Amino acid sequence: MKTNKLNFLFLLLCLLFSACNSEEEIEKWPEKGDLYDSNKAIAFDAMTPDWGRINDSFIIKGNFPNDVSKIKVFFGDKEAVLVNCDGRELFGLIPKQKPGFNKITMEINGQTFTCDNAKFKYYQTQSIKTVFGKFDNNQWVEGLLDEVRLENASNIVMVAGKKQDNMVFVSGGWIDRTYFVSLDDNMMVRLINIGYMGSIAVDNTKEKVCIMPRNGGAIYTATREEQWTINSLGLSIPFQGDSQGTLAYAEDNNVVYCMSGDGLYSINLTDKSYVKEFNVNQFPAFAGLNTGQWRHYFTYSKYDKCFFASYPDDNGILKIWKDNSGKWQVERYAGFKPGWLASAFGDRLNDAVLKKPCGMAVNSDGELYVCCRDAHCIVKIKGRLVSLVAGHPDHNGNVNGFPTDAYLNAPLCIAIDSEENFFIGEDNSRVVRKMTIE
Repeated sequence: MKTNKLNFLFLLLCLLFSACNSEEEIEKWPEKGDLYDSNKAIAFDAMTPDWGRINDSFIIKGNFPNDVSKIKVFFGDKEAVLVNCDGRELFGLIPKQKPGFNKITMEINGQTFTCDNAKFKYYQTQSIKTVFGKFDNNQWVEGLLDEVRLENASNIVMVAGKKQDNMVFVSGGWIDRTYFVSLDDNMMVRLINIGYMGSIAVDNTKEKVCIMPRNGGAIYTATREEQWTINSLGLSIPFQGDSQGTLAYAEDNNVVYCMSGDGLYSINLTDKSYVKEFNVNQFPAFAGLNTGQWRHYFTYSKYDKCFFASYPDDNGILKIWKDNSGKWQVERYAGFKPGWLASAFGDRLNDAVLKKPCGMAVNSDGELYVCCRDAHCIVKIKGRLVSLVAGHPDHNGNVNGFPTDAYLNAPLCIAIDSEENFFIGEDNSRVVRKMTIE
C-alpha cells in the first residue's frame, strides 16, 4: 500500500513538471501588436518604474502609434533607445543621464507630450572591475580575454569597433609589446614589434592611431581599415628625452602634437612634415622642471581648447594653449608640491598634492581625470577643485568594487571610450581595469 502511494506521488510530480515545461516561455518584450486607437487623441498616461539606472527597462502607457521610428523619448535631454510598441505600451531602455529627478517627454511627429505623474529618479552606476589580466601574474599570454596575462600597460587608447570601442595598448617600459584588444570579439592579439613603443594617440574618428618609440624620433601610424597594422610614416623629429606618453591629437585629424623635452612639435601626417611650435625655455612655467623625464604624458581638451602635460618627477601638470592672437601660452595648472607630502585635494595649485601624475583623460564635461602613480589613485580636476575619484590615496592594492572602495596599484595610463567609461592600465597590478563613473 505504501509503495502504491509513493508511485502515485511520483506520477503526480511528473505530470506537474511536464505541465510546467509545456507552458510558453515568457519573452522579455511582448509581440508587437496594433492597439493604437486613432479615433482618440495621442496620450502619455503613465510610466514605470519611477527610478532606475542605465539600460534598465521602462514602460510608457497611453495611446500612440506603434511605429517606434516616429517616436522619441527623452529623460531630461538624453534620448532613450526604444525597443517595441503595441500602441498602448511603449518599451525602452533607460539612457545615461544626470543623477536625481529628470523630466520625461515623448515626441511624436514633432509634437511633445508629457505626463504630470511621470517622475523619474536616476541613480548613477559606479564601479571598477578587471577587464583582462590577473592580479600579480606577469606571464605574457595572448588570446581570449579570460586567459590573457600581462605585466603592465603604459599607454592605452580606445579605437572604433563593431559594437563598442576596442583598444590598442602599449607596454613601453622595458618590454617591447604593442597589442590590439577586441572587446567585440573577446580577444587580445600582438601587433608587429618596431622598437620600444612609448607613446600612442588616437584621432577624433577613432579610426587611426599614431605611435612613437620610447626614445622618440620616428613616427608610425596604424588604421582600422588596415586592421591596425603598424606602418612607418617615413618621418623622424629631433626628439629629446623619453616619450612614454607624449603624443596627442587636437582638432585636426591630419596633425598630431608631440611634447618633447625641448619643446612642442606639430606633425603633419599628410605632408609628412613637422614644425617646432615653441622651445621650453620661452616660458617661465618650465623653469626648474625635468622636461626630458621618462614618464611624461600629454592630452588635449576639446572643452577648454588646450593641452595638458604631466611631469611626474615634478608632481605637477602644465596647461598649454594658444591665445586669441595665436600665440602659445603655458602655465602651471595643478600640483608641483613635494612628493614626500601626503596626498591632498582641494584647490589645484594652492592645496593639491599630486604624487607622480601620469596618464590623463578629459570627458565631455571638460573634467580632467589624472592617474597619480605613486598615490595609487585617480583624481578629477574641475575648475580649480581637485577631488578623489578612485582608490585609497597613498595605499596600494588589487581590489575592485565601488571606485573609492577599490585599491589601485600604481595607475599609469587612462583612456575614455565613446560611452565615457574609463580604462586604466597600471604599473604593478598586471591587469587593465574598467572604471564606470557616470
